[in-house]
Amino acid sequence: MVDLRELYASLGYPEASTYIATGNVIFESETAPDPVRLEEAFEDAFGFTSEVFLRDEDDIATLVNSVPWTADAGVAEVSFLEYEADADAARALEATAVPPEAIHVLDREVLFLRVGGGAPTTHKESTSMKLLGMKMTRRGLATVRKIQEKHIGGAEAFRPQAIERSSESIE
Repeated sequence: MVDLRELYASLGYPEASTYIATGNVIFESETAPDPVRLEEAFEDAFGFTSEVFLRDEDDIATLVNSVPWTADAGVAEVSFLEYEADADAARALEATAVPPEAIHVLDREVLFLRVGGGAPTTHKESTSMKLLGMKMTRRGLATVRKIQEKHIGGAEAFRPQAIERSSESIE
C-alpha cells in the first residue's frame, strides 16, 4: 500500500498512512477533503476507478458505539454508504436478514451480523446496493475498531478515513 500512501501524500496529506491491504487510508486535514478529487487522482495514478468513502473520527466513534450486538453474538461487518440511506429502503434491507443473522442500518452505514461459519446470501453487498440504490464498501467491524484504536483514537484534527474500494490490488 506504499503507492496509495504516497498518492495521498502528494495530494497534500503528508502524514497519510494505510491500514492492511484493503485501501484503508488515514490522514489529517483541516477541512473536509473532496472525494471526487481523491477518486480522480486515484484513477490517474493507478489506471482504474475506486470510490472513496470518507469518515472522520467522530463518525467512526459513533459507528462503533452504535453496534447493537455484543462481541459474542457473531462476526459484525460494516458497509460504508455513499450517503444517508432512505428510511424505506433501510427497512426493506433490514427485512432481508435471515435469523439468527441480523442487519441494522444507521445513517451512512449498514451493520451486518454473521452467525456461524458462512455469510448468508442476504448479506451480499450487491443485494444491499440494489435495495439502497447506492454504492458501498464493506469492512469487518474488527478492522474499523483497530483503525480507531491505532490511528484516530486521540486526534483532534479532522481525520477522515478514506476507504477505497476497487477490483484490483495495489502493491
